[in-house]
Amino acid sequence: MSTATDEQLQANIDYACSQNVDCSPIQPGGDCFNPNTLFDHASYVMNAYYQNHGRVDQGCGFQHTGCFVFADPSNGSCVYYT
Repeated sequence: MSTATDEQLQANIDYACSQNVDCSPIQPGGDCFNPNTLFDHASYVMNAYYQNHGRVDQGCGFQHTGCFVFADPSNGSCVYYT
């Protein structure tokens, strides 16, 4: 269960998207736009950031608002990097 605030999640999205992460899937019409929640959008881009930055612990912290999951969170056409 996430305890991150909406402000923290939005900051994570903004940061990841400014660091060469393709955030087009969470835009309207994108494969990961729905469900249209900050939590789901942040989850997608934080994972993409982690994957694109060497899959190291430092790429996942997001000031203690990130966590590792061990089940693939992909959903329908929204496929997470693995």
